[in-house]
Amino acid sequence: MDETLAGTGAAPLVAALDSASPDRAASRASIDWDAVREKVAHRNAALEATFAGRGPWADAVLARRAQELAEVPQLDDEAGTGTPMLVARGAETLYGLELRHLGHIVPMPRLARVPGAPPAILGVIAVAGKVMRLFDLDRLCSGTHAGAAGIDRPGYAPGYAIVLRTGTGRPAALRLHEVERVADIVLSRTSVPAEAGPLVRAITAERMAILDMAALLDLVKT
Repeated sequence: MDETLAGTGAAPLVAALDSASPDRAASRASIDWDAVREKVAHRNAALEATFAGRGPWADAVLARRAQELAEVPQLDDEAGTGTPMLVARGAETLYGLELRHLGHIVPMPRLARVPGAPPAILGVIAVAGKVMRLFDLDRLCSGTHAGAAGIDRPGYAPGYAIVLRTGTGRPAALRLHEVERVADIVLSRTSVPAEAGPLVRAITAERMAILDMAALLDLVKT
């Protein structure tokens, strides 16, 4: 190895390149490296803010997502379009819940009982730093104690907690036994039997109870 290059690092190579290209040397001399470093640091900070969910770009994405979720989907069978729904199972019933009304879906967190609460309220849980009431969906729909199996142990309930988008209302979540899939469900125009209850708006061919989310939200927000 050339001892000059070994002793001085890349400086001889840079000098050779500069001497071979005077324009390049002039351009190197005219660059404001402090400004370059400041620009790079600013860009890195902006990227970090974006990935952390902050900044104008992230705000715009969240605003657009909120607008999309607020749009009422077309439910006309003749158009052949379905409504995006979460298909989840209670103790004995398969339910369809419109995705636009749902927030977090998490395995059941620790449950704190509330003395004197109605049977449909299993207790309170904490999800994403918010304390909220947990409703048993089977009990809400049937008005009975259905779905109570497995919740006698203190602080424990099997299944999943599905946090509802209640807006300015009181935070609330639903307890379900299994979360199966997300699917586009086309609603039929057939009438719903009265015994299905006020929270069911339709029943599909596979015996899935499609929930009336407006009525459900009105119930849990009070």
